[in-house]
Amino acid sequence: MTPKGKLVACLLANTVILGAVVTLVTVFATDSAYWSWGWSDDLVVISVKIDTVGKYLGMLAVIATINISKVIVEEIGMPVLGFSIYNPDKKVIDDFTKNELQFFANAMFMVSGLRGVFMMVVSITQIDIALWSLLVSEFTSFYTIRLLLNEKQFPRDDPHYVPLRGVAVN
Repeated sequence: MTPKGKLVACLLANTVILGAVVTLVTVFATDSAYWSWGWSDDLVVISVKIDTVGKYLGMLAVIATINISKVIVEEIGMPVLGFSIYNPDKKVIDDFTKNELQFFANAMFMVSGLRGVFMMVVSITQIDIALWSLLVSEFTSFYTIRLLLNEKQFPRDDPHYVPLRGVAVN
């Protein structure tokens, strides 16, 4: 199977499984505060009552800021750590000292973990908050992926590209 075929198969499988889960949740959902939308006298997010439009919009702004920074850190910063530390073929690292890389890695992992705990608690409060969090992350990811892809070359995008069949190219 080609790399593109693998991606299509994985995306299709993920979509089918997600559809099945959403269907099951929708069919068996009970009346709970989680399925509410917007602010209310009953909405409390990490001990803060979100009972006005201003508080609700402020909360959404904070969530957006946290998720935008998360995506940028995970898609721009974390690969630097991952490829420097976990790439078994990279034996010489000249961008950092050993102690700098240790510090940056552990600090990034700790901050990311704490942010993850915070966002999990926030996201399980109410469905609209979870969806807002997801949408902000996905829109930011679209930007960061495009930024990273713009640094690469794609010969197949060239209208004059002719694939070489049966020829090994290094």
